[in-house]
Amino acid sequence: MVRTLSLIALCPAALATRDEFESWKQLYNRVYESEVEEAKRFSIFMAKLEYYAARNANDTATYGPDEFADRTAEEFRAARVGDGVKDDCLQSVRSTLSSSDVSAVLAEKGDSIDYRQKGAVTSVKNQGQYGTCWSFGSTGIMEGMSVIQGGNPLESISEQELIDCATSCYGYVGCTISTYYAPNHYHAITEETYPYRGAGGSCRRSSGTESKSKAKDVVCERNGANNNQDNVLAQLLKYGPGGFLVGSGCLDGYRGGVISNCGRTAGDIDHATLVVGAGEENGTPYWIVKNSWGESFGEQGYFRVARNTNPPQLGNPGGIFGVYDASAVTV
Repeated sequence: MVRTLSLIALCPAALATRDEFESWKQLYNRVYESEVEEAKRFSIFMAKLEYYAARNANDTATYGPDEFADRTAEEFRAARVGDGVKDDCLQSVRSTLSSSDVSAVLAEKGDSIDYRQKGAVTSVKNQGQYGTCWSFGSTGIMEGMSVIQGGNPLESISEQELIDCATSCYGYVGCTISTYYAPNHYHAITEETYPYRGAGGSCRRSSGTESKSKAKDVVCERNGANNNQDNVLAQLLKYGPGGFLVGSGCLDGYRGGVISNCGRTAGDIDHATLVVGAGEENGTPYWIVKNSWGESFGEQGYFRVARNTNPPQLGNPGGIFGVYDASAVTV
């Protein structure tokens, strides 16, 4: 009997009762086409509970069933990120700060910031089941730099413009700024006049209303030696919110807390998000990151991940930051 109890304690899947699965189905309005399909999904659900338990035992963040708890890792990725995101800064990394510059920035501005409190971050958006995360990362950069560097009021700008018009940049974050916005001297189009659909279509930029967001250049920053990310932090403090590449699997079932152990490999980096701040909790420095999976995800649409850690928590380069075009500012 003692051995049986020990075995149960070591098998989190045994805690998954049919009632628990039924409650989850009701919460997410899940209906299956057949008993065979339901049995399959129940099996995956139980396996996912084991996965969440293992993550909880080896991480400082917490994990549990979300709307994809009956989906495999492959199905989760397909629904959340599609074809993933490409890193367009690996071959041509451009940084504007020397090591002495980094030290000077941190000495002046400290090591924490939350651009949500600076009025430079729009409300959490939802990409739906489209592989368009890259467009949300791009618009987040433009929205933030327009406020922080340009001194403009915060405006929500259109992801759909990029999906329809910046077709050569599909999957890239920095590309939209350096190849689409900047060389064409484009102001980004407002979200209100060019709303999100997800699926691509014909470019309707000319029918939209221009925002104040205008880019001059993009800065890409790598992680430093020995996982030090002070240079990325300095760019965040200097420019505002920046593009942030992560592995979507790291976020599967995330509920809150600081992610300190992703358990993935660098090859899993497939999702573009937006780093909007940095802070510290219980001696652990972390990044504050805005996701594009709606407010029901994580910490009201955000997640936190340990800073100065090895990828895949943070892609390489560590961040993609936009430089505002000062010529666009009118007096």
